[in-house]
Amino acid sequence: MADTGRVRIRLPSTIKPGEVIRVRSLIIHPMETVQRDTQGNLIWKNYNFIHTVMVTYNGKEVMRGETTQAVSQNPIFTFPLKVDRPGKLTVTFLDTTGKRYGETAEIKF
Repeated sequence: MADTGRVRIRLPSTIKPGEVIRVRSLIIHPMETVQRDTQGNLIWKNYNFIHTVMVTYNGKEVMRGETTQAVSQNPIFTFPLKVDRPGKLTVTFLDTTGKRYGETAEIKF
């Protein structure tokens, strides 16, 4: 998949100081699920899925979450964020193959 790892962040069109906004982030990722053989036994391999989501706002970590392979392909993560000043919002995803994917958006008032 050529677009694997592409991250997008969506912010509200208008933001006011001190407001709690809703941030949406999408990562294009296959999120492999566990497979079983015809007898129902697990097929053991190194499955590729996002296991950690990290969010920084002006260089300070404000959220960290862990996921499992039960999350769907190309997942969207939505979270609230209180914005007290303009700056950079970065969302970073880590997968089980050791790859890191991220995107940065500017918070503007």
